[in-house]
Parts: sequence; C-alpha cells; structure tokens
Amino acid sequence: MGQLWLAIFASISGFAIAYFGYWLSGKPRLYVYSPISTGFRLPPPQDGSEPISIRAGQVMVQNAGRKSATKVQLVAQAGWKPWGYTIVPNLDHEVRSGPQDQWMIEIPFLGPGETVTVQILNGPNIDTVRSMEGAAKVVDVIHQRVQAKWVIALFLVLMLVGGGTIIFASWTLLRFGLSYLG
Repeated sequence: MGQLWLAIFASISGFAIAYFGYWLSGKPRLYVYSPISTGFRLPPPQDGSEPISIRAGQVMVQNAGRKSATKVQLVAQAGWKPWGYTIVPNLDHEVRSGPQDQWMIEIPFLGPGETVTVQILNGPNIDTVRSMEGAAKVVDVIHQRVQAKWVIALFLVLMLVGGGTIIFASWTLLRFGLSYLG
C-alpha cells in the first residue's frame, strides 16, 4: 500500500514540476486597443462635386509577455483598402489580402514588451489581431481628462476628510447607542 501512495505522489509531483516549468518559461501575451478614431468631411474641391470624407484611426498592439510573438497579423474587416497607413515604430511587415479579400498586415515578430501603433487613413476597422501563439486580448479604453496635480491633491484631501468624518460619526453613534442601552 505504501508503494502505491509513493507512485501517486511521484506522478503528481512530476506533473506539478512540469507545469511549473511551463509556467516559468513564459509565453507571448498580445493586447490590442484602439485609443482614438476620428472622422470629418472636407468641402468639395470643385463646384458640383461630392465632399471628401476622411476617417483616421489607430490600433496599438502590445506584447506584454516574456517571449516574442511570431507572425502577428492585423486583419481588417472585408471591404475596401485604406488610402494609406503608417506603422510606428517602422518595422518590417508585409501587406496582403486575406482569404475573404480582407486587408491584412503581417509583422514577422513582436518582441517582449514591444508596442506597435498602426495608423490607418480611410480604411476598414481592424477586426482581428492574432499571432501563431494565439489571438490578442482586446482592451477597451476610454478617454479621460488629465487633471492638474493640485486638483488631484485637493480631491485626495477632501476624500480623507470625508472618510474621517464618516468614521468619527459612526464611532460617535456607536458610543451613543451603547451608552443609551447601558
């Protein structure tokens, strides 16, 4: 019976050590977010012609993992090709069409901690970001006004005063209630 428990313990610890080694080795973790997109219309260049619609947006891809992500693909929705695009920082990449005629950018690899921004002019939305190791996680971002440091300090002081007031009022009510009962 002792040999059976020893064999079970050895196999479980072997699996645990193998998983721990896999966990320590790390992997790429791609995050994608689109902080800004804007559109506007320009007046027609000539009388009787249509106004020009301009749409500009950007997508940021970040590898937050400990290994490089290989063959990172940014795949747009099916439709038209963009008027132009820029990749910052300038990386080696390839532009091609996907299986359903989608516009696609393929970056050979994205190193650990590396971030790339793709700015697109009058193109479709980027629908999918993936690599050989898996799909990127989409992070929703919202714009927030940055306050001055003195405003943040004032808010902090007011929150501390309010928290202290709540604690003091609770303590006073508790003491009053206990003295009333006793």
